[in-house]
Amino acid sequence: MSSTVRILIPIFPLDSKEIFFKGYITTSNDNNVTIYITKYANSDIVWPAKQRENEIYGYCGEYLPKKVSNRFSNFLDIEQNTTLKINKIQLNGKQVITTTSCILMLYDYNSIKDSQAITDSKNSYFTKLVNLIQEEHGLVNKDDTNISNQQWLASSMFLQHICNYWRLLRWLISTLRRDKKVAVKQGNLILAIVMDIILGYIALQWLSQDKRDISIGLMGVLEKLINSLYSLLKWLMGAPVGLKLNNAFNKMLGKYFSYHVQLWWLFLDVSGEKLYIILDIYHYIGYLGFTFQTAIVSDLICIATFHSYCIYVYAARLFNIQISGLIALLRLFVGRKYNPLRGGIDSCEYTNQELFVGTVAFTILLLLLPTTTLYYIVFTVFRVLSLIVQHLLAKIIYAIQTSPLYVVTLWVINSPKVIGKILIEVINQEENSPLVLRIQLLKKSIPALLKIFKPPVHILNKVEWGNLLSNVLVGKQIV
Repeated sequence: MSSTVRILIPIFPLDSKEIFFKGYITTSNDNNVTIYITKYANSDIVWPAKQRENEIYGYCGEYLPKKVSNRFSNFLDIEQNTTLKINKIQLNGKQVITTTSCILMLYDYNSIKDSQAITDSKNSYFTKLVNLIQEEHGLVNKDDTNISNQQWLASSMFLQHICNYWRLLRWLISTLRRDKKVAVKQGNLILAIVMDIILGYIALQWLSQDKRDISIGLMGVLEKLINSLYSLLKWLMGAPVGLKLNNAFNKMLGKYFSYHVQLWWLFLDVSGEKLYIILDIYHYIGYLGFTFQTAIVSDLICIATFHSYCIYVYAARLFNIQISGLIALLRLFVGRKYNPLRGGIDSCEYTNQELFVGTVAFTILLLLLPTTTLYYIVFTVFRVLSLIVQHLLAKIIYAIQTSPLYVVTLWVINSPKVIGKILIEVINQEENSPLVLRIQLLKKSIPALLKIFKPPVHILNKVEWGNLLSNVLVGKQIV
């Protein structure tokens, strides 16, 4: 048999006279065989009464009767002196020559069993070994991390956070019940929740003032924002930075947007008298954690800037209509038109009347475009700034929920759960004898551990900045 046989076998105790073990056999596409020894004992209790498919059984000791070794079609006989010596390898009833075609890889059984950080895809047989050993002990961790956001909740970060928090708690409880232990990923989430609650309590104590004073202060801030927006609209209705705008169209847009700002201020002025009730709700919900407080603040910012968002929507829609109209009319001058059925551009002959109307419409849209563009740019900047603030708040929530307190603690105390960096040392490389290697497990770096043990948390209101830029250029609405 010319293929290579790789044997991953634990380091047996030296004080044991005889050891019985079992394992599994896998064959790669190039006919290389890998044998995983996953369980051993001082008696033959690990041997079943009948040979099982893809399993191998073996013995490590001084002498084994031949009839015992012939009992199984897959068998491994090893003699342990100063080093391991292979007496016999039998696969599918055929004996394998154990000279240069065999590689012995010795590993620490307990370290492999306890490790949760071996995820090296380059050496997939190590990951396979960990999974097989943990299956033997019922320690396999199934990664049930399919947590997704609902689109209908995208308008409220607070509602998104409640749903995601509920899913996280369900995932945590279900995995704890299933695994009967606290794995590293679950431990990370538990400590993150504890830290979240502590930070929330500290923030509430820091803000423990008279709620009416806080509401008056917030209304003062909102009033300054409204006045600043009024001043901005008046500036735009004039001749901003010396631009020559269409006076009638500019006045119309300015008055229209000012009217919306006035309506919104009236709403805030009326509801401001009950603002302390909202602060009461914020106070009680805040005990659930700092992330809940952050999500509420994000929604309050959305409410406070709703007037500027409305103006942005109007300006974006108007800008998009004008850009689309100009592009369509440009095709008219070259005898082209868009065919919605084919989704392409077709040739077309236009009459003189159509060309005249198209020229007039193109001129009107082109002359009104600078005025629309100015309002669009200003309020798009406001919208983008609002999205940046919300994104930063979402990142704060994400950072708290994925805080690696448990992983760092395990790393500091050298826990076997975070060892996963594989170091292979050559023990014996003599000619006409199997190559003997020793597998050593070292601690992985903290960044690598953070990537492996991150809880199933997603960033709320995730912004795709590439799509945002393309939408801004053509006037598509940024949600």
